[in-house]
Amino acid sequence: MREQRFYLLIVLIFASSLSGACDAIFNTKNDEDNAEIFAEGRIDPTLESEEGYALVQPVWTDFDAPTDVHVGFDEFVYVTDSEGLHILDLADLSPRLTIPLNGANAITQDRLLNVYVSARIDTVIESIDPNVTWNLPAIFKIKNLNGAGPITYVDTLIFPFDDASLSTSAAQNARLNKGSSINYENVEVTGLAILSDNTLYVTRRGPSNSTTQVAAPDNTVLEFRRIVENGVTTNKMRNVRQIRSLNPTIPSLRSGIGMSAIASFVAPPQRDSFTSDRSFIIAQASQSADIDFRVLWINAVETVDGLIFEQNASLLSQDTTQADGFLYEPNKFTQPVDIAYSGDDNSFIFVVDAAQHKLFQFQTNGQEGVPPPAGAVDQSRQVLVSFGKLGNGPKEFNTPSGVAYFDRIVYVADKGNNRIVRYKLTSDFE
Repeated sequence: MREQRFYLLIVLIFASSLSGACDAIFNTKNDEDNAEIFAEGRIDPTLESEEGYALVQPVWTDFDAPTDVHVGFDEFVYVTDSEGLHILDLADLSPRLTIPLNGANAITQDRLLNVYVSARIDTVIESIDPNVTWNLPAIFKIKNLNGAGPITYVDTLIFPFDDASLSTSAAQNARLNKGSSINYENVEVTGLAILSDNTLYVTRRGPSNSTTQVAAPDNTVLEFRRIVENGVTTNKMRNVRQIRSLNPTIPSLRSGIGMSAIASFVAPPQRDSFTSDRSFIIAQASQSADIDFRVLWINAVETVDGLIFEQNASLLSQDTTQADGFLYEPNKFTQPVDIAYSGDDNSFIFVVDAAQHKLFQFQTNGQEGVPPPAGAVDQSRQVLVSFGKLGNGPKEFNTPSGVAYFDRIVYVADKGNNRIVRYKLTSDFE
């Protein structure tokens, strides 16, 4: 079987070379049969008759505690684990490239195909002590990871220095005291999301969360945009907003306590056009607070006074005649660690919960499940398709840490089982 796949791949590569050198070199997926063979893989035949998600074979292994998974606009798969960042081709089963990065834990890609990875960086701060090394949160912006040219680090955001609310050296140095409980080494960047104009949203969590200071609380969402110099938009990024309307300590429908992830409503690459909506969904994974609603939809609203961020209270309206579960169901989640928005016509919202070892799936009206298939006896209620429990079986997880979606396939970074698993709705089978 492996030899047959090898020969098939050689034939496909040769055929693609006839239509263009770029397709041969970068292995773009223009052939639908090729995409079906490699992207969808093989479905377990024993699960095809069940309503819900079925495992797509083969399972991707050989990862070391994967922390996130993302399918980019370039249709490559990006995975972070303890080794760093791995780039995979949908037409291959092993990483085609690995970039060592310490503490890599989140990934996204903008529409210019720049990849953003949150990780840690060791650095010396001469103004404090040239003999001391600091381990600080950072975001690396990398170009050409898909093979389009030489790999280039076009920007590196290092915190606290790239937080505009800590604009002075004194303010930054105040957070760089190894003997302090609010030492910035205790701060984490936890999530990344991109908007249609290539704005970057960043979730951050940490120990300093005063709401009465000039400095933004650690538990916040930061917004970054590209810097314009002399009328030219560069690849460098600047922090233009800290979204302070999210309460960093008190749970509500507009809080941000121990945020672990963020998702926008721009998801690659399944639509020809993208919404300009700047709203987002966040997950609150803090275990030190009693939080009823751990996954929150925050609406971005344009007003005469500028952009404001409001709670989406409409999701509290729960029609129990139509669904058995809801996104805004009190205590629905225990430790949600990642979110993905499908970006296609289904507009599904996916959440992985590390403590429950489970993948949840919702619709944008907040109802859990999917519309009943044709021929179902009850056409009035959504069909629950969320699944998972502790284990290493086909539909089991051990501390899932990341989720992504592309072309009707859900990808889950199964951290404790050192694997990436893929699923497809049985109702999507052709």
